[in-house]
Amino acid sequence: MQYWWVSQKQTFNQEYDGSYMWSPKKDRAGRSNHSYVNMTLVLPGDRVFSYKDSKLVAIGVVRSRAYSAPKPREFGVTGEQWSDDGWRVDVDYSLLQNKIYPSEHMDKIISFLPEKHSPLQTNGHGNQAYLFAISAELAEALLNIIGGDFPQVGSSDVEVLLDRSLAANIARDTELSETEAEQITKSRRGQGVFRARLESIEAGCRVTGVINPKHLIASHIKPWSKSNNQERLDGNNGLLLSPHIDHLFDKGHITFSDTGDLLISVSADKEALKKWQVSGMNVGGFNQAQLRYLKYHREHVFNQ
Repeated sequence: MQYWWVSQKQTFNQEYDGSYMWSPKKDRAGRSNHSYVNMTLVLPGDRVFSYKDSKLVAIGVVRSRAYSAPKPREFGVTGEQWSDDGWRVDVDYSLLQNKIYPSEHMDKIISFLPEKHSPLQTNGHGNQAYLFAISAELAEALLNIIGGDFPQVGSSDVEVLLDRSLAANIARDTELSETEAEQITKSRRGQGVFRARLESIEAGCRVTGVINPKHLIASHIKPWSKSNNQERLDGNNGLLLSPHIDHLFDKGHITFSDTGDLLISVSADKEALKKWQVSGMNVGGFNQAQLRYLKYHREHVFNQ
């Protein structure tokens, strides 16, 4: 697992809403740089710290490798000087309820800043570039600042610390207990109470017919990052899906109608669908609560 720092001063809102990172492949002069190259090195499962207006505002989980994509139309006049040919990476973001100004914590992080291509100057001001690689040690230091006074852990335990930091932010911003906040955090990865509630509603993957829970992903219909705390734990806001079906559903390549018809996006890779034997079918009816979440998925996730 690698850790990244993305500076999104101009484009955070668009990239957060669309669950992605985007950068040009080269500048207008046809030159590349370390930041653009870093986009090609990002892997699914990597963690991203979002930096905007001198503060950390979100943590993201990478969901795809970089793929070629034009400059997002929602950028508008922003980045008019950027090339239209770019790299896009899918990311699930979680907003930090308490935004962190790294400049106020330089004593805790300065020793972990890379000597070359650092996201921050020694005075705490941000350096000008888009995507920076950072060490696991710097990631730990940032998470300790974000999440509170956690005990020091090894780099292999950063995933646990990430969950704890998100839980701490959820608990600070709500009246939830630490246990409830922990369950909401576990639901991000399809675990805990959310999965148990989902398994009481869904018997298996409606598309493949697989019923062994060891081979199924508890997938949110309305994305976790866009859901409130109640929706994050609602078993009706989920489907049990085989991994490749979860990928298609999560990326908006497929969805379902109210009557259970499988809908396929024009953006879907037809060759992959053929090999996976995914085609038009009816997967059965949904309850009323599921229909509400599916409506959101069709309108905001599905690539029509």
